[in-house]
Order: sequence, then structure tokens, then C-alpha cells
Amino acid sequence: MTAHLKLNRLSVHRGRHILYDELFHDGVNIIHGDNGSGKSTIADFIYFALGGDLREWRKEAALADYVLAEVTAGKAVLTLKREISDTGGRPVQIFFGTYENAVTADLRTWETFPYRRPETGYSFSQVLFNAIGIPEAISDGVSNITMHQLLRVLYSDQLTPIQRIFRVESFDTWQTRQAVGDLLCGLGGYDLYALQLFVRDLEKEYNDVSTRLKSLIAVASSHGDGVLIENISAALTNTVARRNTLHGEMLQLLERANDAVFSSEADQLVKRQRRDLAEAKSRAAALYDQIETLEFEITDAEQFIDHLREAVDEFDDASSTFFALGAVRFEFCPSCFAPLASAHVHDEENCHLCGTTTAAGHDETRALAVKLDLEMQINESVHLQTERERLVANLKAQLRTANATLKTALASSELGRRSAASRFENVLADVSRKIGYLDREIEQLQQRGALAEQIGRLAEEKSVLNARISEMKDRISATETSQKRRKAIAFTAIADKMKYLLSRDLAEHSDFGEVDAITFDFAGDWIAINGDKNRVGSASGMVVLKNSFLLSMFMASLSDEKFNLPRFMLMDNIEDKGMVQERSWNFQRLIVEASNDATVKNQIIFSTSKIAPELADTQYVVGRKYTKASRTLRILSANS
Repeated sequence: MTAHLKLNRLSVHRGRHILYDELFHDGVNIIHGDNGSGKSTIADFIYFALGGDLREWRKEAALADYVLAEVTAGKAVLTLKREISDTGGRPVQIFFGTYENAVTADLRTWETFPYRRPETGYSFSQVLFNAIGIPEAISDGVSNITMHQLLRVLYSDQLTPIQRIFRVESFDTWQTRQAVGDLLCGLGGYDLYALQLFVRDLEKEYNDVSTRLKSLIAVASSHGDGVLIENISAALTNTVARRNTLHGEMLQLLERANDAVFSSEADQLVKRQRRDLAEAKSRAAALYDQIETLEFEITDAEQFIDHLREAVDEFDDASSTFFALGAVRFEFCPSCFAPLASAHVHDEENCHLCGTTTAAGHDETRALAVKLDLEMQINESVHLQTERERLVANLKAQLRTANATLKTALASSELGRRSAASRFENVLADVSRKIGYLDREIEQLQQRGALAEQIGRLAEEKSVLNARISEMKDRISATETSQKRRKAIAFTAIADKMKYLLSRDLAEHSDFGEVDAITFDFAGDWIAINGDKNRVGSASGMVVLKNSFLLSMFMASLSDEKFNLPRFMLMDNIEDKGMVQERSWNFQRLIVEASNDATVKNQIIFSTSKIAPELADTQYVVGRKYTKASRTLRILSANS
């Protein structure tokens, strides 16, 4: 599936007042107006509506309440609604259908999707990626590859430094930039990015384990050889044997106490021990029942999840068959089986059964909604399954503690049953003191053993982490090697098209010189001519360089279906930094040529105050020409 995104309509609202409402079309869309007339404001609204994270708004834009955008994503038609706010990470409301149906629909038919991926359900980026045809990140670790990150490349604004590929933001990493560039160029999804993040997390964990191990070794060094696990085990075995011998002697003394009489205090002790025993038995039995019930639910849920996954697979097959062969046409009424009259029009826009008119893309949009619902059920079921498994593990830990308590209660009850006051009290007290001393010694040995085991476990964990880091680095190298051929094809296509565009720059204004090689790096966020990042002398030349690179990516995606760039570009700086109008006109003509020559659907939106004469007042222009007196946003007053 070729990734495709198109903006069909954009409207900006303040209460019941519509500040802006225009239709957009395939191909080139030009927003024409004087400087300061609000063109960049509309570009920001488009960026925000499609998923960009915008927090700082121009003064007039901040007066708006929300923005609506109808888009064609893949084959589905969606309407997006997003509230204007200076708070980042705003959610998006999505209506699965056209703008006209969305504005009259019941609010309950809209669905709200958060900016960040939730534990269950979808973020709006996941929905849009699914619809557009962009591979979705499966792992939570790479879930920060969002529409916002893609739009940092697809939206060229006026505030970003012109030597940068990506729209600037405070929190940025080279791994994210590389992943976005690789994704747009079709280099194989998120494998490399996921591995890089995994290695970063493993190295952090390795350093943490090393620090903890170093601290424990410092504590253990005070015990000398006494912390060696083999020495501790031998000492513990010997001490436990001596304690058991003394315990046996105590039981023999109690059996010989023929003059024992039970006091009321002893009776109370026996009763309490019996009560403790009964409670311990009840607790252990209840935990066992809970565990057994949960394990049954886990088994049942696994079967349900498998069924849902099969349903999704079958749904994809059925959907592909439906769109390949077309809708099923009924010859008989599905209710009474009488032959149907052919009264209704048989075409793509009308249902042949009831005659209802359906909008273009209705079937695809409905299919997307059903598929997302099934996948959401899977995600929620998997989340619940994880919770059940976590609860079972917790209950089993409680059961182990309960069984230990039960064992202690049984021993105490047995001892209490046999105990008696006798003339052997002094002997019993002496034996009890010896047992108490050995109990403390056993406890210390167990603590020392736990320390030794923890050291051994951390040492083993450190070794395993080191091996995993080495393995992941090997896999990174292998992944980079496997992507090398695709990277060469994609990057060469971009570079060749960029050379062509730079060669078409006006000779009297060009400061590029002889262009032998174009190199660029998404991770480093730079573009270079002949290996020199500072080759261009003028600011306007840097604008041409930056926009030529973005247009080259766009053009490469039009001729190579493996690109995940959604055949969409938004440019708001094509004549920035004092560029003369003839140079801007020339670049506008190159944009129109690139779009019109394409054999696939595409959309490129740009703003200009210096429109090429042959493009003015044509089908390319969206809306009217804007001026400072008649701006893009129809705001009556600051209090309207």
C-alpha cells in the first residue's frame, strides 16, 4: 500500500464564528497573500490539525477555539477536530467520515484519541499511520515516532533555522531523527531504531547493576571468606543440625513431664495457637482458590485473544477481497427471499439494495473503523491478561508466605499441645536459651547467604547484560548492512533530484557553484554540497538548498512506492531571507512541474507573497489573496 495523505478541507472556529474555511485539492495548493496577512497562521493550523504539537500561537490564532480538517488517509476519509491550547500533547477527536457528515453528527459518534500511546487503545498517530499506510511501531519503546515527528520534516516553517532538516524542538535525539528519516525513505520500519533504544536501555541497566554490585562487594569485604557461599552453606547446615538436636531434646523433656498441670494461661495459649492455625489454613486455602480461578481465566482469555487475532487476519483477507471484487449484489430480499426489483440505480454512489447515496471512501472508512475496533479489543484483552498474570504472580508469592505461616502455626500448635509446667522448667529454659542463640546465628548466616546470593545474582546479571549488549550491537550492524542497499537507492534518488533542482536555480542568483555531490544526514540534521555544510554563502541560497532537499524527498516518493513519505508536503518559507521574486517564481514553477509530472496522487501546499504571474488567479490558489486589511482569519474584533 502506497502511503498517501491529502488535506481536503480546513476550517478554524471561535465559538459559532468560522474564522477560516477553505477547500484544498490534489496537486499544488497555493496560499497567496501579502507579508503579515496570516499565511503562516494557516500553515500552523494545518500542521496542528494533522498532529503537530504546537504550543506557541500567534496572537490572532490564539483567539480560535478549535480547528477541523477533513483528510483522505489512504482510501479512508476522516474528519479531525483539535482544540487550540498552549498546553502540549493535545488529543484529537476523529469522525470516521466526511466533514459535512461530521459537523451534523451526534457527538457520541466522534472518538477521542490521545497524543501519547495509552496502555490500552490507540493514540491518534497510530490511527492515522494505519489509515495512511505508514508502518506502525509495534513496540512501546518506539511509540514516540508520531505524526508530530513526521511533520517535523513534512512542514517547512519560517522559525526553524534554514540549515536544519527537521523543525526545531527542545527535546530531540539523533536516534529519533534517524528513525524518522529511515521510515520516510522506506528503509525497513523501526527495527534499527528499536535496537538502538534497546541498547541504550541495556547500557543504562548495565551501569546501574555495576554500581549496585560494587556497593555490595564493599559491604561483603568486611566478612572476608565468611561471605563465600560454600562456607556459609556448610556453617548453616551444621547450625541447623545442632538446633534440631536441641529441639528434639526439648520434646523428650516435655514427654517425661508426668507431673504437668495446665494453668489457665496455658489454656489460653493453646486456644490462641489453634485459632492462629485455623486462620493460617483458611488464608492458604483462599489464596489457592484465587490462583486456580485466575489461571482458568488466563487460559480462557488466551483463547479469546487468539480468536480476535484470527478475526483481524480474516478481516484483512475479506476486506482485500471485497475491494478487489466489489460489493455483493443481492438478487433476492435477505428477509423474505422475494426477487428484488431493479428500481435502484446500480453505481458506486448508491446502494443497489435500498438506494441510499454513500459518500466516496465510505466503505474504506467503515472498514478502517471496524478493524481498529477489533485491534483495540485485542490490546485491551492483552492488557487485562498482563494484569491477571501479574496478580497470579503476586498471589503465589502471598501463598508461599501463607504456607510458611501455616507451617509455623502447625509447629507451635503441636508444641503447645505437649507443653506443661513441671520441675524441669530450669532445664527447659536452658535448652530454650541455646535454641534462641542458634536461631540468631542461623538468621545471621541466612542474611550473609542472601548477601552472597545477591552478589552472585548481580554478577551473573552483569555478565548477561554485557552479552546482550554485544548481541544487540551485532544485530544493529547486521540491520544497517541489510538496509544499506535500500538506503543507497533512496538517498541516491533524493540526491539526484536535488542536483537537478539546484541546476535549475537562476544562474544570476545561484551561489552553489559546481555541484558534484549532495550528502545529508537525518541523525545529524544537516545537508552538504560536495561535503561542505557551509558551501552556500547567502541566506537566500540556504533557503533554496533546504527547500530543494524537501522537494527532492517529495519527488523521490512520487516515483518510488517504497517511500513512506505520504506524498504530502507543507512549505511556508520558500521566499524567506530576502530572496528576490524572480528566484521565488522559478522555485514555484519547479514545484508545479514536479507535482504535475507525477503519475500518483500527491499534494503540496505552499504559501507565498510573491506568486509567479502565470499562477495567480488560477485553480492552484486556495481562497482569495490575503492582505493586512483582509487577513486569512476573519476576526471581527478581539472580543467577538
